[in-house]
Formats: sequence, structure tokens, C-alpha cells
Amino acid sequence: MRDNPRTRPAKAPLGRAAVVAAALALVDEVGFAAVTMRRVAQALDTGPASLYVYVADRNELMAQVYDLALAEVELPGPADGDWRERLELLVSRMIRVLSRHDDLALVALTGVQTGPHSLRVMEETLRLLREGGVDDATCAWAADLLDQHVIASALERAGWLRDQRRAADAGAQDLARAAGTQLDEVIGALPAEDYPTLHALRRSMTSTGNGDARAAWQLSAIIDGLLARRR
Repeated sequence: MRDNPRTRPAKAPLGRAAVVAAALALVDEVGFAAVTMRRVAQALDTGPASLYVYVADRNELMAQVYDLALAEVELPGPADGDWRERLELLVSRMIRVLSRHDDLALVALTGVQTGPHSLRVMEETLRLLREGGVDDATCAWAADLLDQHVIASALERAGWLRDQRRAADAGAQDLARAAGTQLDEVIGALPAEDYPTLHALRRSMTSTGNGDARAAWQLSAIIDGLLARRR
């Protein structure tokens, strides 16, 4: 049977939710930087001009995509511990969710995100900080500091996940160990009299270590600092 409008399956109705969902799927498939309005339109079997009915430009679309990704973040509850344990769990969940979507966390560097899921996470972060005794005058700064930690950690983890996928495709065994070996060789070639501290810390700097333990230490150091500045 020849393909014609009568025999062709009907396209799914186009709307903002469909556009945003298609863009998020493309981020997962080809990477954040490769997603364009044209590519999203192709995925939806439509023209790029039709997307501008729902979003003003790529920046607005990516902000919506970022917000949709945060819908995957489950807020901790009372059973997850005290305010600090819940805050640490919330931050860890945000990092893990965002890192699964390539470099999508870059969106949060361009401005305040005001989508419903972003506001949901922001509300819970601020509430937990206040419960922990951070005063209102600096609560917003504290939340911003945690956001910066989330963004940086998510981007680092996303890069690590990309490298792991490439390593699996290439048949490499241990990318992290290779990176440590490279740094070890660089430090080893430096004159010790000019770089005594690098040589003294060479073993700890080049060890692959425990990534989860390092992430937990970083977050703990941030929260300890916030608590130390309570009035």
C-alpha cells in the first residue's frame, strides 16, 4: 500500500510537554551540546518553526528540559534522618539525576531556574537549611553554594560516565587508573626542589580512591562551614 496521509499513522499531538520530553531524550542520546531546535523538530516529525509556538528559543527549551530532569529527584522524608542527613541525601540525588543527562547541569549556570520542579527542590533545600539553624540573611547564599556544588559535581560525574561509555566501546579496562597513571608520570618528571608539595602529596593525588567517599567529604565540608557561620 502506498504511503499517503490516509494510511500513514497519525502523529502524536504537538505541545510543550512533547517538545520538552523529546529534547530531554535527545540530550540523553546525543549530548547536551548537540541538541538543536532543528534536531528536536526532526525527532517530532515537524518543522523547527512549529517549536517556537511553545518556546522562545533553545535557551528557554533547555531550561524546561532541566526542570523536567529535576522531576526525577525524590525529596527525602522524615524516615531518611535528621535535617542534615536529608539535605545530604537531597544534594546527592540531584547530582546523580543531573549527571545522567550529559552536561544538562550547564543550564543552571546561566540564571535562576524557576520551573515547578526547580522550585520544589529549592523550597526543600531552603527549608532544611533553616531547620539546621542557618539564619535567613544568609540562607539564599547557602543554597546558592550548594547549587554550585551540585552543578560542578554533576558535570564532573557526567564526564566520567561519558568516559566510561567510551572506554567500554573501546575495550579499555580502567579509565580512572589510566588518568592517575598519567598524572603520576607528570609529577614524577617534575624537579622535587621546585614542586616539593606535589611530590609530597603525589600518592594521594594519583590514587583512584573512592569517588563516593570523596563526594561525601566535599558535601560534609560545605555543610560544616555553613554551620560554623551560624549566628
